[in-house]
Amino acid sequence: MKNILSQRVVKETFFKRLKDKLIEKELLERASAFNQERRIPMAVFGNDYIGLNINIHGLYEKEYIADLYQLMITIGVDLSNSTAIDIGANIGNHTIEFSKYFNKVLCFEPNPRTFDILQANTKNINNIDAFSWGCGIDRKILKMKENYSNMGASSAKFEIEADNLVEIEIKPLDEFLDKLSKVALIKIDVEGMEVEALKGAENLINKFNPIICFEQNEWEFTEKFIETEAIDWLRAKGYRMYANFTPIMPKRKNIILRRLNNIKQLLFGITEKRKIVEFEKFPKGIYHMFYAIHSSKMP
Repeated sequence: MKNILSQRVVKETFFKRLKDKLIEKELLERASAFNQERRIPMAVFGNDYIGLNINIHGLYEKEYIADLYQLMITIGVDLSNSTAIDIGANIGNHTIEFSKYFNKVLCFEPNPRTFDILQANTKNINNIDAFSWGCGIDRKILKMKENYSNMGASSAKFEIEADNLVEIEIKPLDEFLDKLSKVALIKIDVEGMEVEALKGAENLINKFNPIICFEQNEWEFTEKFIETEAIDWLRAKGYRMYANFTPIMPKRKNIILRRLNNIKQLLFGITEKRKIVEFEKFPKGIYHMFYAIHSSKMP
């Protein structure tokens, strides 16, 4: 008998083992298709919300990006001759997609840990320039609270349960003004610092009147503003505001009707009608993406 140096017993339920195998098989099949479509490898944080979405869908906020692309084509933006700016680029999900359509993409990510992955994901894409600082009104150093479960929700403004604190550098985007041309899009995802990013790019916005995409949370709609501080600021500059609008369907109480609807979805698939609509005043709510379009850009 051979001498046993070490041994241990691992125990788990049959159903957990089966579920793990099925998940692994499905993700491997999807990974093959996603890698073929993307044509480059992409690094993500393990067990992170955005990373999980990329593993499941191939792209985070896939439909929102498709909505944006269709919107820009609809209003006649010449993407192939334009620049896109991604403020709060995280690991490069949106940046990489923008690089397929725009002539040039500048992306900004102040979290050093996240920037390392952004740089790895974009370093071989020639029309992307990545910068390791965030955008605000003036130059300063801030403390950012990292959210390990969703690194994209890490914030220097929100009070969140933080696993770690890091120092980040902030600069105004207007410092790039003389180096930029034909800026058609600014996407902002900065967890509560949207107004600071906008005001630090005021001269750039005045010069190019780009489409500006950003999210707003329900708590940002307060009595201090007509809508939110960011929306009010943009409207004052001649911007019209649009957002994805999906009507909230009333819940059917009849269990038979619900089951019939499930059968219909099983047979014919689930159809989602996505609409980008304009409101003179948006009701209080959570908006994952606003589209601010200057009046001069409308057909």
